[in-house]
Amino acid sequence: MAGTATLTKVRQRLVDTLFEDIRARHPRSINGVMEARAAFPDRYADLADTFVGWAIHAWGGDALPGMVDAFVRFTTSVNMSQARYERAGHYENKTFQDCLSSLYNEKESMDDYLLGVYLTNFLWAHHAEICFRFEDNFLKRLRSVKTLVEIAPGHGGWGALALKHLPTARLLGYDISPSSIRLATELMAGAGFGSRATYELTDALDLDVVPAESADAVICNFLIEHLERPDKLCAVIHHLLKPGGQWFLTGAITAAQVDHIYEFRYESELVRMAEQAGLRVTETFSGAPRRTLPNARFLPRSMMLIGQKRTNDIY
Repeated sequence: MAGTATLTKVRQRLVDTLFEDIRARHPRSINGVMEARAAFPDRYADLADTFVGWAIHAWGGDALPGMVDAFVRFTTSVNMSQARYERAGHYENKTFQDCLSSLYNEKESMDDYLLGVYLTNFLWAHHAEICFRFEDNFLKRLRSVKTLVEIAPGHGGWGALALKHLPTARLLGYDISPSSIRLATELMAGAGFGSRATYELTDALDLDVVPAESADAVICNFLIEHLERPDKLCAVIHHLLKPGGQWFLTGAITAAQVDHIYEFRYESELVRMAEQAGLRVTETFSGAPRRTLPNARFLPRSMMLIGQKRTNDIY
């Protein structure tokens, strides 16, 4: 019991250090991140400690202030994009090529973007809730999984969280961004899972050339809204999964970012898109920020879907 109490205190000090840095240098951001902590008092320190600990091992403690700055820049950019979306009534970019040239292939900008997004996993309350559901409602189903495919791993945090819970699994990750491949590889090494993760620079929609039914499970987080044809992503997931294989997908709904292209307006759109590709949806969750723009027309949401590849059933 004493050992557990000591570990809890160490974790709490690590989380406190991060929050103190935000409070001191970015006071406008502190209320939002405190909401995330208050929403999950029993589990928050463990989740935050896990992500911060991996970052320290991967990039060193000196990297944390820069990551906090990246998080604030990212959050500010999202808020500005949402305000422009409210005025215009549509997302500002329409083609993937626009985002590829202006962000995904620009190392400095993409590194900053990914490191900022990494911290949203526990500094945004609705993203922290998705992380907990990922652990509780998806990963616990996958105890015997051997081959796990991650489409668009980004910073690598979701894949690392998966391997933490799945000691027998190997992860294959595919991303179009060189920054993502490098950062995810570094994070996996820092988390201690480097020997079980392999990443390849590949367009997600080109994965139909990968052998069919080669994955026990597939995860794909916050990619689908970045695509001009998101239905193709669902088809790729179906192609990769073995019959009965499990999948986890997240997507943004009426939530603007500079690189969001496809505008989902209803949760049912994501469900229907998955079903039309032959993917059974077994669980959904739609979360929103605690605070939004006053008198907003559009509620920015992050939606989670869990499901299974259908096996010869018709309904």
